[in-house]
Amino acid sequence: MRNRKIRNQMILIILLVIAAVMAAFFLVHRISAIVQQKAQKDAEEAAQKQAEEEAADQARLEKIENEKNQWYLILVNNQNAMPDDFEIETVEVEDGYYIDERVNEALQEMLADCREAGYSPRLISTFRTRETQQYLYDHTANKADTALPGHSEHECGLAADIVDADSLGWGDPLIDKQEEMPAQKWLMEHCQDYGFILRYPKDKEDITEIIYEPWHYRYVGKEHAAIIMSNGLCLEEYLENMEDYYQAQ
Repeated sequence: MRNRKIRNQMILIILLVIAAVMAAFFLVHRISAIVQQKAQKDAEEAAQKQAEEEAADQARLEKIENEKNQWYLILVNNQNAMPDDFEIETVEVEDGYYIDERVNEALQEMLADCREAGYSPRLISTFRTRETQQYLYDHTANKADTALPGHSEHECGLAADIVDADSLGWGDPLIDKQEEMPAQKWLMEHCQDYGFILRYPKDKEDITEIIYEPWHYRYVGKEHAAIIMSNGLCLEEYLENMEDYYQAQ
């Protein structure tokens, strides 16, 4: 009787051990399955996130490329002639000076606000025809300071040379001293608020291939103007590295 009781206890212990081992095995297997499922889910989520980021980057680059082709970012310089199919409709700003009609409102507002601030800005050059640019080039003494016909921003109707009215008595107001004039200081500080940039800034001559011109303003739109001016760039630098600066939405 005693031996049978002991045998039954041993059998029970063995069964309990087997049950514990099996439970442990199933628990480990379940935990392993959960870990694998989580790892797979994490990998899928990471892959999806990467794909979304790559798609977003590609879309952003496409938007930037599209933005570069907009009329207000046209690059006209010694290496890039104004396209023959670039369409311009000009209107008079004031005093017989004409500008692309798409820029007229911004330019007039900038001049008006400058005058309201107590200064005296004066236009001395805006849109030029190809014939006018050819004449200027043919009759200038220093051709290095005059753009070739077809390579002047004035021909695209987006640029304006503005001086302080008090400098008109100098004989030639288009000198570096122009930067010291009150109206010019105001324009250089506020031009980006109207979508304009100082097109040929100081210390950028090696890039623009144009001398420093503290009177030449170029329309690029408010968003781009703010980036260019706040980063101290010239247009060539901005367009070449636009993806580093412009956050296309």
